[in-house]
Amino acid sequence: MRCRSCSEAESDGHGDLRWRALASAGLKTSQFTLLVAVANRGLARPAELTKLLQLDESTLSRNVERMYAKGWLRLETGEDRRSHLIEVTEKGQALLRKCLPAWQQAQENVTKRLGAKTIAALKSAIRRLPG
Repeated sequence: MRCRSCSEAESDGHGDLRWRALASAGLKTSQFTLLVAVANRGLARPAELTKLLQLDESTLSRNVERMYAKGWLRLETGEDRRSHLIEVTEKGQALLRKCLPAWQQAQENVTKRLGAKTIAALKSAIRRLPG
């Protein structure tokens, strides 16, 4: 399930989400998702990330630029000068360590509310979507 859906499900009706750790760090859920995706790969190619995260190139580029400016991501030159690889910096790793418990708690809460079978069915349905 995508983080945005989980954060919406975690709302207590007053806008108080279980994403306080993300917000206090100045991190949006889309940026957290991108940070996790890059961290899981070590070095990631933009084309790989657009496909994995189902983002268009401009959205990915905009997020990467903002996260690079904040020191969360590093850009490495690829095999030729036209390509580059994206890597999480130590500052980005520290941010992940800080925010991951809130994300895990939100996942657990959504699973409790919807049930493991519903979550499995949603994941199965998402895998069947084109793209």
